[in-house]
Amino acid sequence: MKNPLLLPLLLLPTLVACGGPEAELTEVLPAPPESFWSEQVPATPRGVTEGLARAADGEAVALRGTLQDFVEGLAAFTLVEEALDHCAEMGEDDHCPTPWDYCCADPDALRAGTVAVELRDDSGLPGAWRVQGFHGLDRLSEVFVEGVLERDGAGNALIVASRISPAL
Repeated sequence: MKNPLLLPLLLLPTLVACGGPEAELTEVLPAPPESFWSEQVPATPRGVTEGLARAADGEAVALRGTLQDFVEGLAAFTLVEEALDHCAEMGEDDHCPTPWDYCCADPDALRAGTVAVELRDDSGLPGAWRVQGFHGLDRLSEVFVEGVLERDGAGNALIVASRISPAL
């Protein structure tokens, strides 16, 4: 496995599905460097599912998706295919305690349409930055993520992000 943090990041959607208390940061972390942000839309973005299906390990990708959740203490988050319905779209106020869940989505489609994203520091590790709130990013924000796809031996995918842009 190229990155020991990959497995916990990939398990994050499972851990937050259909509820669970919202984690609070115990320390205030700085925002990522501005070099990770752009107002420009990538030239040829793909949905998460299509982008992951077409890209090979080490290939540059540009994906469009919805932020599901953030990893506490690290510059990392999960990105989900925007075609999948999250609980906030269900139309019932009490459907799920956390509206960014995808508990009613087809589990196979959710697996195929979810990817972990990391913003790495100069050491090659996820930065100790707080992505939530960076240029207004929050759960269910629609964004473009550009970066390089990494796959481990089991085929699990991770995007090492070079740039995040708002999906307008």
